[in-house]
Amino acid sequence: MKTFIKAVMAGIAISIGGTIYLTVENHIAGAFLFSIGLFTIYTFGLNLYTGKVCYIPNENPKFLLTVLIVLLGNAAGTVGMGYLYRGTKLVKLVEHTAEMVNLKLSDSIYSTFIMAIFCGVMMCIAVMGFQTIKDSVGKHLALILPIMVFILSGYEHSIADLFYFSLADAWNRKALIYIMVIAFGNLVGGSLLPLASRVLDNKKLGI
Repeated sequence: MKTFIKAVMAGIAISIGGTIYLTVENHIAGAFLFSIGLFTIYTFGLNLYTGKVCYIPNENPKFLLTVLIVLLGNAAGTVGMGYLYRGTKLVKLVEHTAEMVNLKLSDSIYSTFIMAIFCGVMMCIAVMGFQTIKDSVGKHLALILPIMVFILSGYEHSIADLFYFSLADAWNRKALIYIMVIAFGNLVGGSLLPLASRVLDNKKLGI
């Protein structure tokens, strides 16, 4: 239950980051401020799906159940926040969010999957850097910069997209398929560096 609750809270944190990203007109500033979500998650030890998948290559198969619980908790937090916002003055963001979601859903499955993989790679770099770098400044730069890169590059983050799809009330069969593709792509991308390290160097990356 503790794992699930921490995942719900992480979903809320990502939703707050997504909110400021939608609000700020300057994309660079929005990408920078979005990182408040990740800062909150890793400062308070919350559970984020796109961070947990980085551990998969170095854990036993039972860990996959933990990853699933975290994904469900993240979904509860982000979907809940998206629909909660629709009853507030933040409903003004719905039109802009709907345009962004429609653009995402107009992309091909193949492109979406590749964009999700690279988001997973960036997330792994952020998690790995935050947990291994001892210097405080370097530690937080390692957390912020990969996040900005994946946002500005248009890479797909499954948990953030859960929030955007919910705020836009864009759920249908196609949206569900895309979210599943993105979640799997994030898993593949997040596992790449740890897996490569284990295969090539037979050691963990310290995550």
